[in-house]
Amino acid sequence: MTNSPLMRAAYALTGLSDPSMGDEREQAVILRAYAFAMVLAILLGFATSILFAVFGLGLWSVAPLMIVGIPSCATIWFAAREGVDLVALLDRAGKKRMTLVWAGTIGYLLLWCGALAFHILTGNPLISVNFDFGGDPGSETLIGGVIGGTVGLLAAVIALKLKSRTTQRRLAAEDAD
Repeated sequence: MTNSPLMRAAYALTGLSDPSMGDEREQAVILRAYAFAMVLAILLGFATSILFAVFGLGLWSVAPLMIVGIPSCATIWFAAREGVDLVALLDRAGKKRMTLVWAGTIGYLLLWCGALAFHILTGNPLISVNFDFGGDPGSETLIGGVIGGTVGLLAAVIALKLKSRTTQRRLAAEDAD
């Protein structure tokens, strides 16, 4: 770990040295789960950008791409600060994986650019969807949203706390044995 403030913040954010990461096996599973989640989020971002283009939202379809690009760039930056060149490691990728990645990338670009080009050339979306949400929401909608969000957040916190207590009791019982 370097002493730069950004790397200290990155390590604090990841919680890699936190006891919640478990032993080496659990940490490896957690990191693989994080990798899976990031790849899934990137694919969903790509799908969202295609849907935005298909529905005629034009350049709004760039926003999901920019959002999924941030963690990708952060991954390369973090690895480089730790002395690992991810771009150079791509040379080791298997032929099947590289074929899949390139086929997916080219397929995505064809779909996205095709939907954008159709929208730009014709002035119509591929699929017309009415995005009129009925004007300005009233204060009742805003109050309901705030109350619902607060109740949902409170329920999530309580559920996590109960799960934590159950886990602590189980760990204490295992230690007693």
